[in-house]
This record gives sequence, structure tokens and C-alpha cells, in this order.
Amino acid sequence: MTVELETIIAVYKSHCDRLGHLNHGQAVKFLERARRDWYWSCGLWAEGRARYGVMVVNLNVNYRRECFLGERLRVMTRVHVIGRKSFTLAQRVVKPDESVAIDAEATSVVMDLESRSTILVPSCIAAHLPPAL
Repeated sequence: MTVELETIIAVYKSHCDRLGHLNHGQAVKFLERARRDWYWSCGLWAEGRARYGVMVVNLNVNYRRECFLGERLRVMTRVHVIGRKSFTLAQRVVKPDESVAIDAEATSVVMDLESRSTILVPSCIAAHLPPAL
């Protein structure tokens, strides 16, 4: 089953730059927060103690529209591609008028924190890959 998770984030003054819109660095933090929410929702850290760490190895971000103070943004996160040891989440930031302000892809690996080595993509993440046609 493919899960697309929605994370709602409000833009505060501290998120804005001198141009009066969402700072690009803050936007990356919004994407990171939404990915973290996605990991929790799929059960990656369900064992209580975090046995796994997720490391981003590639991040591509496209800034398409400005986001402004006071806007409530929806960050949509879903699995895009899964390999043996890496996976890519596709994300989009949707403004209140339903336009896409930002789209991104984050490729990550999962590390076993005890052995300090990357592992095969856990089944709780792989279960969200759309079925092959």
C-alpha cells in the first residue's frame, strides 16, 4: 500500500527572510520534518528506541512559488523509488490556493545505529512501493 502523508506547517516570521518570503533553508527544514513524520507513520521507529537512523545522500529541491508569512502549507510525502539499500521520497509543498510552491526528491539510506552500517531498505518502508504493473 502506498502512503502519502500530509504534514501541515505554518510559516512564521522566523521562517522568512528579508524579501518577506519563506527562506530556502527553512523550506529544507520543512521537508525534513515531513520526511521524519513519514518515517514515524510507516513504523520505522516503532520499536521504541530508535534502532535506525536515516541519512539523506542526495536532495533535489525546486522552488516554484513564494511562500509567505501566515500561510499554512501542506507538505505531501510519498515513496517514489526503492532500491536495495536506498530509497527516494518525493515531496511537494502545497500552498493554500492548491498551487505547488516546492517539489523535491530526497534519496536516503538507513543505518543500523549499533553496527554503524547501512542496511537493506526495511520492509516497513518497502511496503509502500507501488505494485509493479
